Amino acid sequence: MGTIEAQFWIGVHGVIIGEGGRILLLRRAPAMLYRPGHWDLPGGHLALDEDIHECLHREVAEETGLEVELGPMLGLNKANDGPYVQMIFACRPKQPVRELRLRPQEHDAAQWITVAQIRQLPRLIPYLSAILSRGILDRI
Repeated sequence: MGTIEAQFWIGVHGVIIGEGGRILLLRRAPAMLYRPGHWDLPGGHLALDEDIHECLHREVAEETGLEVELGPMLGLNKANDGPYVQMIFACRPKQPVRELRLRPQEHDAAQWITVAQIRQLPRLIPYLSAILSRGILDRI
């Protein structure tokens, strides 16, 4: 059986909306090869045999320890810095958030902040800057 070579990668990311409409952002750890120290939404790459919703549930649980309810897709983004397409979904925690369980090799900080505060952060992952400029986060 042959192998499939990906033409592009699909990323699935969650805009996790918490108390007061604040959004959860994670800071990429210094050891990360791509954009260390940049703020990002929870999420990751879709595996070839994985459903989009399964991927987002898995990635959010791995990165934060949270279980989320998925809402509507807020938008798509084609990356300018590589063969990536990001799908952005609204999410809400299933339970009140008492603590986050970060994977220190992936993320070294987390914060719940407003869209206005996100706009002030100096180091956003490129797709997050792109969806901010297109007003995608203003739809929540």
